[in-house]
Amino acid sequence: MKNIKILLIFTLLFVFCSCNYKISNEKPKPDGIWKQIGYGNIIELNDTLISVYNISKQDCNLSFKEHILDFGKVQNYTKDTLTIQHGNDEWLFTRLEKLPNLCKPTSELNHDPKINFQVFWDTFNEHYASFDIKNIDWKEIYKKYEPKVNENTTDLELYTIFREMIELLNDGHVKMEVPEKIENEFKNQIEEQEEKYSKLDEFKLNKEIAEFYVDSLRNYNAGMVRYGLIKENIGYIQINSMLMLADYDLEKDLDLRNFYGQYWEKAENRKDELQRQDEVDGINKILNSIIKNLPQAKSYILDLRFNGGGKDAVALDILNHFSNKEKLAYTKKARIKKGFANPQKFKIIPSENHFSGNVYLLTSHLTASASEILVLASLANSNFKRIGSTTEGIFSSTLDKELPNGWEYELSNEVYQDLNGKNYENIGISADYQLEYSTNKDIFLDQLSADLQNKKDKAIDLAIELERKQSEK
Repeated sequence: MKNIKILLIFTLLFVFCSCNYKISNEKPKPDGIWKQIGYGNIIELNDTLISVYNISKQDCNLSFKEHILDFGKVQNYTKDTLTIQHGNDEWLFTRLEKLPNLCKPTSELNHDPKINFQVFWDTFNEHYASFDIKNIDWKEIYKKYEPKVNENTTDLELYTIFREMIELLNDGHVKMEVPEKIENEFKNQIEEQEEKYSKLDEFKLNKEIAEFYVDSLRNYNAGMVRYGLIKENIGYIQINSMLMLADYDLEKDLDLRNFYGQYWEKAENRKDELQRQDEVDGINKILNSIIKNLPQAKSYILDLRFNGGGKDAVALDILNHFSNKEKLAYTKKARIKKGFANPQKFKIIPSENHFSGNVYLLTSHLTASASEILVLASLANSNFKRIGSTTEGIFSSTLDKELPNGWEYELSNEVYQDLNGKNYENIGISADYQLEYSTNKDIFLDQLSADLQNKKDKAIDLAIELERKQSEK
């Protein structure tokens, strides 16, 4: 009996010690409060729920709560640091013991005009990355506009002031969304020149250009991608967006309007980070199919002249299909109070099914944002030649913020650089073979339309000529 008792005690001690050993070696969860480096956010993680606070010098408000996969994927963490993957980016956080006293745990709106003005100015002062490039003294802007704001300033007056300040930046990635009533009142007080070409008109024109050169043109996702073979055995791929490329098994012959509605009905039911991957998987699938089904293509034209952007990860994946060597493509860094955070490095990693011959990249001033990332990364590849005009020059991802009164706005807080450290923000990337395309959208599309009526497209014709000369060598 004594031996049995001893054995029982020993067994209990062994189980207890084993449990303690297991607990002590278990990795702690990343739950807690974290401050993001370079983006003005504080997050509170609680299992799969994330609360995101916008913090500035004057204010810290709860912006939203959502599932972690709507924000990003936890990559790794230690006791003091956390890395979250957001699309192509890796966001770095440091742990805080508690929320700063400035932070309000509820989404209470504050409509005080002076407070909202101050938060708006402070956020740009702390995070906007391109004041120097644009030769703008933000402190002088404060001196000009701050005296115009007082406790009696109306919403329309405040919005008008913000719009004037935004216009000075001349940055396609700086925007503000306000309630519809205020937006309509603002539009009623100004004369806006209507664009000649709608998005539907633009899609109609780029389809006509593709049809003129490609005998059996094929379309993917209502023309987000058009492709086929043109003379001289050159593959032609027109990519009109870095978005709306996921394969959601929609009807094949939908027009653009119906496609758009059905596509986003599917996409909006996906967690943000999963939807980003859907986009990458979609472009990967269609490019694999194109390269496989056009084995006779001895070179390719990639037409990005109508591509206004979307996801950086899509842009890099496209380039991966036209590269044969892993290499550094570009870097980017986020603005912090004094200078910039450490740069992130982005690599070209060739796809398993890739094309390594000559590629002619067509660009225009409509080539913007994520499509410019593809152009930037292509500078690292010797098999690429760029034809067209200088791109728009808006590379930075948008930093989403919210004022205390609930108005949402975006700004550019990053600097992208090529392998020589050159920054093309506000400048754009010029083509190797420069064409005299207008920077005005309507005039540019008029130019293309006139050329098409004369049965030509200067950029495509030049690519064909360059490839012919290359083949004759």
